[in-house]
Amino acid sequence: YNLSSNKMEAANDNATAETQPGVVVIPRSVEFVDARKVSYARTESTVSCSSSASSSCSDGAESSTDSIDAYFEEAYIQKVNERAKKENEKLNLNLGLPVDLTELTRRDVNTAELSVVKRAIRVPVRIMLHILHRFLSLVENPLFKFWSRRVPLKFRQQLTFVAWTIYLPIHKALIGRRSGLHPSVSLEYHALTSMMWWGRLFPITIKRIRMALSQLHVCHPCWAYKDFIKPASTDNKHLTKRSNGEKHGISGHVIEVYHQMQTKLTPTGFRESVRNGKHDEMIVTGHYIQQSSHPSEKVILWIYGGAFLAGDSTGNLGIAEKVGLMSGGRDCFIPNYRLIPEAHLDDALFDVTLAYEYLLYERGIRPENVTLLGVSSGGGLVTLLMQALVEARLKNESYVELPAGGVLIGPFVDYCTPKGSMDAYIKHDLIVNQSVFDEGIPYLEVVLGCHKNRVEASPIYRSFIGLPPLCICVSEHEVVYDQAMILAQRAKNQGVDVTVGTWKYMCHIFPFFAPFVPEGREGLEFICGWLKEH
Repeated sequence: YNLSSNKMEAANDNATAETQPGVVVIPRSVEFVDARKVSYARTESTVSCSSSASSSCSDGAESSTDSIDAYFEEAYIQKVNERAKKENEKLNLNLGLPVDLTELTRRDVNTAELSVVKRAIRVPVRIMLHILHRFLSLVENPLFKFWSRRVPLKFRQQLTFVAWTIYLPIHKALIGRRSGLHPSVSLEYHALTSMMWWGRLFPITIKRIRMALSQLHVCHPCWAYKDFIKPASTDNKHLTKRSNGEKHGISGHVIEVYHQMQTKLTPTGFRESVRNGKHDEMIVTGHYIQQSSHPSEKVILWIYGGAFLAGDSTGNLGIAEKVGLMSGGRDCFIPNYRLIPEAHLDDALFDVTLAYEYLLYERGIRPENVTLLGVSSGGGLVTLLMQALVEARLKNESYVELPAGGVLIGPFVDYCTPKGSMDAYIKHDLIVNQSVFDEGIPYLEVVLGCHKNRVEASPIYRSFIGLPPLCICVSEHEVVYDQAMILAQRAKNQGVDVTVGTWKYMCHIFPFFAPFVPEGREGLEFICGWLKEH
């Protein structure tokens, strides 16, 4: 890349240069930082982007007046849609197969455009999938209860990694680098793509999403991180209580939190300004991970993701503990929050805000020692929480101090009609695929209602003035890429210290695959490097 000028120019198109994950700081000039050598970048009220991300940043920069209406103009929507479509044309879609198998399974396909052979195959394929869906609906509950309650966690973890150990060399020998989005990604990520791509062909329900996310800790045992985690003073022999972490698959001590709060100082909400809820709404629940014999001075408030439809504190114990260890032995608090469609987005924000105040006023942790970390939709809640804290202070409605900063992993922050990467990249994203998209996105319109309400609820379109430093970890080829870059640009324009680390050809929340793929490990190291610095 040409670093002599004030703009990024591609010097060549070789695969090695394309896939360098990194951070480029964009103040008055551009600096390329290789994230494989330097896991974080120091910035002063600047936004950091990867090389190809600079085009998206410049798109956002064109709206220097920061007008929200500009993001909904037809010309802008057409522009971002065309950019995402052209990017898709460069990728190795559908596992490199000559046929798009989703044309045989999805209902929204225009059959008139299909060949005679595809139309003939489509009917029996859809019938078979419908039968499988009905069969799974009957047996999935007892099977999941047996798997999650009867099968020990340690055995589930060992079985998962034994299967991966057997599968990976077979995939390397037979398929190699032919299934991923680009041949330059790691062999491990090609193997992961070949395994996870098929989920888009099957119907996805909220129940299945919740089942899957509740089992995340199966993929994050302690021994999977032994090569790149050096715990800082985590001698469990000197814990104040005997460590119960083994049954949760972690090395630290897990404290199950159930605390009745008396007041909520920060007003939140879109329907109305909610300060205090009902008696049962003032209860904070979740899991607090204590890494060593004494509570750490600095704490991570971990807000899990799941498109507001799914997720729980138990499933995130494994990955949260590892981030705490890699960022200097920090304790982590993972609160539970209410989910849609049973609750409203207001309720989720209410619960997260109450959890933050619990850390400050019940556990006595200073706000400058608390860092918020949000995953996907949890990134949206983290941003909304910080914005609510600033708004309340400006209105003299509360004096709750701001946290040290916020980490956003693949932040889902735009709840309006999908466009750009959110609409186009579901064709290849391994997490938010077409089936997940079809199940999850309609609920936002049901819960939030009209376009005006969805704009008001979206943190990407709210004020960023006064927010603490932000760190964003995102893939240039995941569904939330466009909105993550708009958030970074708007925050930077309003004076926020923003650091963005991007990787090419990865799926949504790819750092969660750290035990399996090297790119995931790089993502975690980038995040934890920023946490140490802040």
